[in-house]
Amino acid sequence: MSPFAIVVLAFVAAAAVFVAWRTMNIKKNGIETQATVTRIEEDVQADSDGASVSYNYYVRYTTADGQQQEALITNPGFKKLERGEQITIKYLPQKPNAAVWIKK
Repeated sequence: MSPFAIVVLAFVAAAAVFVAWRTMNIKKNGIETQATVTRIEEDVQADSDGASVSYNYYVRYTTADGQQQEALITNPGFKKLERGEQITIKYLPQKPNAAVWIKK
């Protein structure tokens, strides 16, 4: 394996660990609230095996201090959300625009 490939692989692994840590931190320490799906963006990735589609969901919610926030919820699993749908999320008070979907 080339040194460049090792660096890229290390970067990807570090990014995956960070995302997993961030998600776990929000789920453990976040404030739970209701959010409304306001926008859905389709993300199509083409490769040699064809195309894969994922969805980015934008949600709007009110924080505990009464502020309106919008956050991006990526990869909510296998459930496709609909615009206007109410979902449960958690967010961190110090970074309220970072939220994770809490499946109930």
